[in-house]
Amino acid sequence: MKFGGTSVQDTAAFERVAAIIRRQQGQPPRQQPVVVVSAMAGMTDALLDAVKRSLEQDTTAALEWLEPHFARYSEVAERLTEGSAYGEFVHVLYAARERIAQALEVMRRYPGTIPPLRDEVVAYGEHLSAALLTAVLAGDGTPCRTVDARTCIVTDDVYGRARPRWEATQAYTRQVLGPLLAEGVIPVLGGFIGATFEGATTTLGRGGSDYSATLIGAALQACEVQIWTDVAGIYSADPRLVAQVRRLDTLAYGEATDLALYGAKVLHPRTIEPVERLSIPVSIRNSYDPEAGYSTIRASSGAPAGAILAVTHRNGVAAVHVRPRGSWRTAVALDEMAQILDAHGILVEHLAASRLGLTATVEDGEALEAARRDLQTCGDVQVTTDRALLCVVGNFGTEATELHPALSEILAEFRSTPLLPHPSPHARLFLLAEAAAPTAVQKLHAQLIENPA
Repeated sequence: MKFGGTSVQDTAAFERVAAIIRRQQGQPPRQQPVVVVSAMAGMTDALLDAVKRSLEQDTTAALEWLEPHFARYSEVAERLTEGSAYGEFVHVLYAARERIAQALEVMRRYPGTIPPLRDEVVAYGEHLSAALLTAVLAGDGTPCRTVDARTCIVTDDVYGRARPRWEATQAYTRQVLGPLLAEGVIPVLGGFIGATFEGATTTLGRGGSDYSATLIGAALQACEVQIWTDVAGIYSADPRLVAQVRRLDTLAYGEATDLALYGAKVLHPRTIEPVERLSIPVSIRNSYDPEAGYSTIRASSGAPAGAILAVTHRNGVAAVHVRPRGSWRTAVALDEMAQILDAHGILVEHLAASRLGLTATVEDGEALEAARRDLQTCGDVQVTTDRALLCVVGNFGTEATELHPALSEILAEFRSTPLLPHPSPHARLFLLAEAAAPTAVQKLHAQLIENPA
C-alpha cells in the first residue's frame, strides 16, 4: 500500500490513511499490508530549496526556511499521537533537523559532496512521514514498525535518479521484511529512497515512491500493489481539461506505462517494470474516498483491436533536428546524438532517423543550448521549442508506421507531426505547438472516446 504526498498532507489526511491501513489489516493473512509512504505534499520541494538556499546564502537561512515544514509534521504528531509514540517521533524529528543541518554545512564546505548529500537531505521527507505514520498507527495498538527503505532497496550511484539493482533489492527486502510479516507486524517504509552497496543514500527520481512500492511488492511477491492518491483511478484524459472523462477500470501494463511516460502524472514511468514480469496487479485508489472505485493495471485491458482508451499531453518539449554532413551511418549517428544529449542530462522522448537526418524529441530546459553547441560537431542543428508531446493510448497493434485514420484526420488541422516509428503497440505520439495541445486533446477525446464512430 503506497500513499502519496497529498494523501499525507495534514492531520486529517493521516487519520484517513491510518483508517485505510487498519481496515486492510483485518483482511485474510495473505493480504497483510506493507506500507510505503511519501513525504508530505510540498516537503520534497522545500528540502531541495533548502539545499539551494544553503549554498547561495547560509545554513541558518536554509533551516529557517524548513522550520514551517517541520512544524507540519510536529502538528500532526501533537494531534494524533501520545505517550511513548509521541516521544519517539519527536526524537526522530529532532535528529532529522540535526542531520540536515550537518549535511547542509558539509555541502557548503566541500562541493564534491553535493550529489550524495543532496539525496540524503531530500530523503528526510519520506523518513519523517514513515516515522509519523508508524506513531499514528501505534496509537491504538496496531502492530507496526518503521523500516529504513535504504536497508531494502539497493541502487547504483546515479544520485537523483538512481537505478535499482534488482537481485540485491529482492534479497535484502525479503531478509528485512520477512521476519516482521511473519510476526504480523506492518512494516512502514519511506518511498523514493534507496542506497548504494556502500550505504550512500540515493533517490529514485520525482514520483519514485510508486516505483519503491512495486519494487517491494515484486520482491515479496505481493498479491496486489495499491497506489493511494487523490484520484479514483486513471482517466481517459486530464479531468481539468476534459469534462466528460471516463475512468479506465482496467488497463494493460503497457497502456499504463505509456500514459505515465508521455504525460499522465498518476504514476512514475517505471512503476510497472517490477510487477509486470510477475503479473502482480496494481490498483490506483483515492485515499479521500476509498469507496469511489479504482483502476486496475494487469496483463490485458481486454480492449478490442483499434480501440482508443486515453489522450494525454505534456508541455515543455523541444524538437532537435541534426542533418549530418557528408556520408553517415544511421546507427552510429543516432548513438552519438543520444550520448551528447545524455551527457547534458537531457531526457530524450523519441529518437528517429530519416533520409533528411536525425530527430530527437527532448525535454526543454537550460541545458539544451549547451547540448546544441556540442551537437554541431555532428552536423547542422535546428532546435524548435514551445512544443507539446501528445500521446494517444489504445490497442493499435504492432505495425511500426501505420497511423490510425481518425487520428490523422483530426490532428491534420493542428499541424501536428507524427513521431515514427511508434514506441509501442499502445501509443501513438504527435508533436505540435503547446498552444494547440489542449484543444487537440479535447477534440480527440470528444470524437474518438466520447462519441466513437
